[in-house]
Amino acid sequence: MQMFMFEAVITNVSEWRSILAAIGNIVEDAMFICNADEVTFRGMDAAHVALLDVSFPKRSFESLKADASMFGIKIEDFKNVLAAASADDKVTLSIEGKDKLSITFSGSLDMKYNLKLLEGREVNTPVPKIEAVSKIKISPDALTRVISNIEKISEHVTIDSNAKRVQFSGKGDIGDAKIDVLKDNSDLVELDVKESVSSVYNIEYLTQLVRTIGKSCNNIGIEYGSQTPIKLLFEMPSMIQVSYYLAPRIEN
Repeated sequence: MQMFMFEAVITNVSEWRSILAAIGNIVEDAMFICNADEVTFRGMDAAHVALLDVSFPKRSFESLKADASMFGIKIEDFKNVLAAASADDKVTLSIEGKDKLSITFSGSLDMKYNLKLLEGREVNTPVPKIEAVSKIKISPDALTRVISNIEKISEHVTIDSNAKRVQFSGKGDIGDAKIDVLKDNSDLVELDVKESVSSVYNIEYLTQLVRTIGKSCNNIGIEYGSQTPIKLLFEMPSMIQVSYYLAPRIEN
């Protein structure tokens, strides 16, 4: 592994915890690409159903110094170590030598961990192109409540939107459920629907991401079309950019 410069100081610990948990739902080994302007991650799950695309721009760090390169790490190890930090700690990530990520905590306790790095490998996963005829922005608490209640009934959720409301519904062996979020609901921040549209998605995949990242974000954007992948955009306080794509369920 070639030596390179990487040192990043973060103070938004809770956001990083949530995002690492989300990455852990997608892959076991995470590859991060870094340069002087940003650190990025893009990964697809083993079933090729879901894709997570994350950009940590320079402005989301207290400081970032990095050569153009990449490094890999076991995400469960990274997540477990970061769990040791307090919410108001300052965390410094740096590459030491050729094969170690140093994680240093400064706060109520001063701690340092060294994690083994994995060999970097090229990541060439294209982002799906979506012709979104429906764009929605909703509070994370409302979306979490909606999908948690649909999940009690069904393994899939149908999202049906028009100019007046968004409807989430599901059907299973024990019955069915419908939840309407009307345009004048304060939790529905934005509703931009070019034409009425409906599509079906696996609710487990959605639930995992909304529960892990939703608790740390301000709002969640939803973009989709008829039988297209759905795109969730998580608005993070520190300007970290998180997009999640999930393939639709094509019904016979």
